[in-house]
Amino acid sequence: MTSERSTTGKTRRVGGVLAAALCALALTACGTEGAREAAAGAAMAATPTASPTPTAARPDPMDDPGLTVEEHRDALAFMRLVTEVAAPCEGSSKGLPAGSPSMQPPPRPGDSGVPVPVEDLPPLGDTSWNFERVRQEVELGDTEKCAALRHGSRIAKALDGSGDPTAAHVEKALAEIGYNLPYRLHGPEEAGGRVRFTLDLRGGELCLDGTYDGTRTTFDPYGVHPAVYCTDVKRRG
Repeated sequence: MTSERSTTGKTRRVGGVLAAALCALALTACGTEGAREAAAGAAMAATPTASPTPTAARPDPMDDPGLTVEEHRDALAFMRLVTEVAAPCEGSSKGLPAGSPSMQPPPRPGDSGVPVPVEDLPPLGDTSWNFERVRQEVELGDTEKCAALRHGSRIAKALDGSGDPTAAHVEKALAEIGYNLPYRLHGPEEAGGRVRFTLDLRGGELCLDGTYDGTRTTFDPYGVHPAVYCTDVKRRG
C-alpha cells in the first residue's frame, strides 16, 4: 500500500463522514422528543465494549438514525477536530510540532508481525468475515503518523504536570480540548499509579493509546481496520 493511496483513501473517508454527519443533523432536527430520548440510550449502548468474536463488522455509532441533534453536533465537532489536526500533514511528512511527545519505540528487531494493508481486508459486507483477520494491526501512512504526533502534542500540553494521575482528571482534561465523545474514548482507567486511555481518531485508521503518570504523557499510535474497534486490535510485537 503506497502512502499516496493511503492518504487519498483517508481523505475520502473523512469527507464522507463529515457529509453524512451534516445530512443526518438536518434530518434529526425533525424528530420527536421521545425519539431523541430513545436515541440517547442507544448512543450510550454504542460505546465500544469488547466482545471476543463479533460475527459481523462493528457498527459505527454515527450510523444510528436515531441520534439526537446534540449528539450529531458533538460527533461533527469531533470529526472537524480530527480533520483540522491532520490538515498540516496532508501530502507531506512535515507539519510535526516542535517538542512532540514521546512515542513508543518501533517493533522489536526480529518481530515477524507484518501489518495488513487495509485494501487487502474483506469489505465490510463480505460474507467471508473473519474477525481474527480484520483485527490485525494496520500500517499507518505518513499523514496519520504525523497526525498522531500532533494529537499527542495537544494532549500532552493539556495534561503534562497538570495534576495527579486520576481517571477523572484525565477525562476532564481530554474533554476540555475536544476528545469527549464516549464512543471515541475508551477509559481512562487507573493502573499502577498511571492512567491509561485509548482514543479512536479514525477518519482513516488512526487509534492512539495514551498513558499519563502525573508528570508526563506518552503515546502509542497504531492503525485499525474500520470494521473493528480500537480496543479489538491485535497489536504486533
